[in-house]
Amino acid sequence: MRSRRVFIWLTVLFSCLALSAQDQVHPNFTGVWKLDPQRSTLGIQAPDSVTLYIHQNDPDFHLRRTEVQHGKSSAWSFHGRTDGKTLEQKSREGTKRTHMYWQGSQLVLEWENEDKHGGQQKTVRYSLSDGGRTLVAHEKENEHETQWVFTKSG
Repeated sequence: MRSRRVFIWLTVLFSCLALSAQDQVHPNFTGVWKLDPQRSTLGIQAPDSVTLYIHQNDPDFHLRRTEVQHGKSSAWSFHGRTDGKTLEQKSREGTKRTHMYWQGSQLVLEWENEDKHGGQQKTVRYSLSDGGRTLVAHEKENEHETQWVFTKSG
């Protein structure tokens, strides 16, 4: 009887440790993030400002990006799933697909947009540093790579 209790306690302990380790490996990107152009490597002139609004409640991931360039504001958003499920959204402009998955502590987004003018593919690797105060988005589109660095607002 004693060995059975020990076995149950060890099973519970290891389950809790596994869940705790998973939480540490898969960070949560929720927050408002402001572009730090001095720390970014864009290969282009940085926009006047870029703000990311992220809400992550695994497996759901929502990102809204607002950008100001030469006084003109634009915005776009997407919804993805962190569990590897591909989402497809069809509209009159074309078809958008998002595929997100984890590689260690990095969240990888594979984004594809097909429209009447052709297609566009992009891969973005999201990671956190500085105790969760810095978000780095490493983008690769064809052979062009950029690194957007954001700091947490508030």
